[in-house]
Amino acid sequence: MYLPEERETVIRFDELDNAWYFETSVRKHITKIEKRIELYEILEEEFDKRGNRIYIRAKMLDAGISPFAKPKRKITDEQRQAMSERAKTRFKVTET
Repeated sequence: MYLPEERETVIRFDELDNAWYFETSVRKHITKIEKRIELYEILEEEFDKRGNRIYIRAKMLDAGISPFAKPKRKITDEQRQAMSERAKTRFKVTET
């Protein structure tokens, strides 16, 4: 188990491999990788006594995916309402 002051995430890009590498012991970052595990080649990992992953070093398989934050999409109230209506129709949400 890593203490809070020992936990960190390191992300690096290797131009020769044209790939992103992630190394983390931060729980929420490990969870994000686990949710899309098919996008990564696991290079190294550690588990605690209960079988929970507490450290992971992985290579992202698709270099076209960027780890950088995307700018927040700016939409008008009308666009938001139209998107809401489409979602309701698509997912058949009924109002009560």
